[in-house]
This record gives sequence, C-alpha cells and structure tokens, in this order.
Amino acid sequence: MTALQTQGHELQKLPLGVDDIVAAVEEEIVLGRLHPKERLIEEDLIERFDCKRHIVRQALFQLEGIGLIERIKNRGAFVKAYSPKEVEDLYAMREILELAGASSIPLPAPPKMIEELEDIHHRYTDAVEHQDLRGVFRLNIAFHHALFSLTGNALLSETINEFAQKAHGIRFIAITDTKSRMQARDDHQAMIDAIKQQDRPRLCALCRDHILPSKKIYIDLYRNRFE
Repeated sequence: MTALQTQGHELQKLPLGVDDIVAAVEEEIVLGRLHPKERLIEEDLIERFDCKRHIVRQALFQLEGIGLIERIKNRGAFVKAYSPKEVEDLYAMREILELAGASSIPLPAPPKMIEELEDIHHRYTDAVEHQDLRGVFRLNIAFHHALFSLTGNALLSETINEFAQKAHGIRFIAITDTKSRMQARDDHQAMIDAIKQQDRPRLCALCRDHILPSKKIYIDLYRNRFE
C-alpha cells in the first residue's frame, strides 16, 4: 500500500474537484506526509478521490504549476525536490518581495487590520500549543495574507503569496519541528508589535529573518539525503 493509499484511509472522503485534490496533496507535502522525490501514482489518486483520470491529471498539472511536484517524461509525477541553488534563488525572490511589502505597509496601520492580525495570531498560537499541524499551516497562510494585504497593493501581495506557495514544499520540516513552530509564533507576535509601535526597520528585519530558517533546514536535509 502506498503512502497516499494509507493516508486515504485516515481522512474523510474529500470532494472530487480539482482544487480539493490540489489542496489535499499540497497539505500532505507541507506536513511531511509526502517527501521530496516521492512518486504520485495516478491510479492511487483516482481510487482515493473516487474521480476520473482527467480530474487527477488536471490537479497534477496545477501542482506542477505552483512548484510542488514535477512530472518527468515516461516516469510520472514526483514531489519536487528543490536543489540548493533553486532554494537560494526562490528565497532571494521572497526576500525582495517581502521586504517591499513590509516597506509598503502604512504606519500607523488601520486598527481593524491590526485586530484581524491579532485574531489570526491567537488562533495560530492555539494551533501551535495543541500541535495542530494542519491548523498551523492554514493559519500561517492566513496571517501572511492579512499582513501583506496591508500594503493596499493587490499585485504585490498576490505575488508575495505566489512565491510563498512555491516554498510550501521546502517548509515542511519547519512545520513539523516544534522549535520552528514556536519561533514562527514568536515572530508573528513581534511583527504585530512592530506595526503597533510603527517601527518599520524592525518590521522589515523580522520579515527578512522569518523566512530564513526553513531555507537552511531544507538545504541541509537535501545535502545529507541526496548529495
């Protein structure tokens, strides 16, 4: 029995839409249930989601488009294993974009937006404390979407989100590591505090440093496992 078949018995039957399959596979990659270079077998996905082959293929196409899997001719689809160079390049782009976002957030920020960040952060903290990894993953996305929506620049925030999603396959170790989750929780609180205190240099430094641990952990793992 493959990893996907085993996990299918642990989860409730999911809807049959392409987006649902994409979300489910993405979550399993981020939570470390599917590993770099692990093969995704179409027949397993068809059986698990009780859907047609063309639905599965469209889902795999979308997963490839966001950088979570790669399809190799005559071999099939595999969870993408980013090389250290690809990771460095991706995170260089993330740093540029997120620093631009942090520099564009108006200070003082609207009180309602700060309240939204605090609400998400409280729920994120609860997920960390209860080791709810799915909640940690989803609420982390929500926090950063809310943070960079403060820029008022929809194109910039969408691009930040796009590059963050490309990194989901790199961040799985940070999500599953207790120390990393606690550090991310503390970083989120520090970002809120910096916004409240109108301390832009601190906010920019936090946004830059926040993304670095997952990059380092992934590169070290890659070199130990694949080189």
